[in-house]
Amino acid sequence: MEARRLSRILWILAGAALAACSGREENTPDPVVVKDNPITISMVTDSVSLATGDTVYFEFQVTPYDADFKHDVGAADCAVRMHTEAGSGDNWELVKIEPAPAYAGPGRYRAFVADKCLRTVYDGRLSFSLTDRYGRSSRTGPAAIHCETNQQVEDLLATGLTLVVVETVGGEEPTCEYVAHPPGCNGAGTKNATKVPGRVTVYNGDRVLYHSGGYLKDERGMTIKIRGNTSAYGAKKPFKFKLQKKGDMLGRGNDAKYKDKEWTLLRYDNMRTMVGFKVNELIGQQWTPAYRIVNLVVNGDYRGLYMLTEAVKRNTDCRLNVDKTGYVIEYDAYWWNEEVYFTNGWNYSMAYTFKYPDDEDVTDEQISYITRFIGEVEGRIRNAGAYEQVIDVPSFAGWLLACDILGNLDCAGSNLFLTKFDNTDKSKLMMANLWDFDSIYQMNGNWSNVHNYGAFYYPRLLSNRNTAFKKEYLARWDAVAPTIFDQVISFVDTFAASEEAAALQASIPLDKKRWGSSLHSIRTNVNTAKNWFSSRKPWLESAMNSLR
Repeated sequence: MEARRLSRILWILAGAALAACSGREENTPDPVVVKDNPITISMVTDSVSLATGDTVYFEFQVTPYDADFKHDVGAADCAVRMHTEAGSGDNWELVKIEPAPAYAGPGRYRAFVADKCLRTVYDGRLSFSLTDRYGRSSRTGPAAIHCETNQQVEDLLATGLTLVVVETVGGEEPTCEYVAHPPGCNGAGTKNATKVPGRVTVYNGDRVLYHSGGYLKDERGMTIKIRGNTSAYGAKKPFKFKLQKKGDMLGRGNDAKYKDKEWTLLRYDNMRTMVGFKVNELIGQQWTPAYRIVNLVVNGDYRGLYMLTEAVKRNTDCRLNVDKTGYVIEYDAYWWNEEVYFTNGWNYSMAYTFKYPDDEDVTDEQISYITRFIGEVEGRIRNAGAYEQVIDVPSFAGWLLACDILGNLDCAGSNLFLTKFDNTDKSKLMMANLWDFDSIYQMNGNWSNVHNYGAFYYPRLLSNRNTAFKKEYLARWDAVAPTIFDQVISFVDTFAASEEAAALQASIPLDKKRWGSSLHSIRTNVNTAKNWFSSRKPWLESAMNSLR
């Protein structure tokens, strides 16, 4: 027994000695990566050429060919780094490293490098280094890179309009599924919209207003998805950006104030959204979204005219001023297509959905609180109670008045956004900004539909024995009626004479060619607006007298 035990001990010691002599370390995952066998890296590609905004790859060789190293560019422990040679500037970024196809040979990798869209013609040199797990570095020789301007970018910028260029990872296109409403509800919607990663650049003339950088989760780049419900059914899709790092895509020169992650691309079909935002501003709602009219290119494909716009969301610096404990909600005809919603039964086809907190973050306690509060609001309106103690009457009055001035046909689907500053009973329910203007100028000789249709609170507020709302509505009308119509007409005339309007007019044929659209000229849009506001004023003056 003792002899057998001694023999076993000798075998264990012999195995340990053999392992020590081999140079192996315990738990080393790859037999090639050892202290006596360092990894080396050498450049295969001599030179590349690319255009503004393009992505190209450099091929390099790793020896030993089966060496194990981290090459995820998005990870902090990536073993490969890119280096620019002296005098080459900082015009590009390393966005991805992946093994080359098998036909390239063993140990070959491709480093994908993207131009930073700075619109300069340049020549430069770069190299790559690889650091193994023992801290030893190997570096390639330099390779040449040459960049020319992108002719499509130059041609679109020649119109004078702002240009948005989107490049997604792998050229992937955003998609969504289309769904019909359930029985008893309204509308047609979308679901399962894919969030596609990539980068976005905003140009204006010779300036780069915004550049997101290549996609790196939570660090740089962006995701883009199809947004909207019925508006997403057309060939020309509306989109939404989510930046990985806050920024001002409109390039207003004060990033600290205007930065945000969420931005929208609304289809430009006419000037109605511009006019609607102007009326929202003149009426004095708590916030008016800022925007730029732009041409859009996605993965080298021209997509037409859009409005790059601030998204409706909480942002105490520049959008809806709501405390972290507060709410941004929507009285939503498409509630049936959302994960989280609530209702007290005011209208069977409508319910409230959340903009802030979003569906992933809202708690049962928060849902319970806002449901109770909205219930109290609705109870006071329904029973002629002191609703002015729970709703901000001026914001409610201004929102309705703007719809009546614009002659909005839409009602249940007109994006009824509301805010509550915090989760205390000291803050009131406020109407936020107007948003959807597709169906304005359509109620000639009548109130807007939201004025008359009981999907929302307005008909009950106007007919209530508690006349606080009606008095505020008429007072707001008396305050703006002498000037607002002339101000809107002046706004559209000033825009028509601007360089931006000339650039938009030059771009309209491009949109028509891309989509076969029937976009009207700037002059036609201006005349439509002027005719509406000139005739709307006398009708409203008479109609308001009927309410007194």
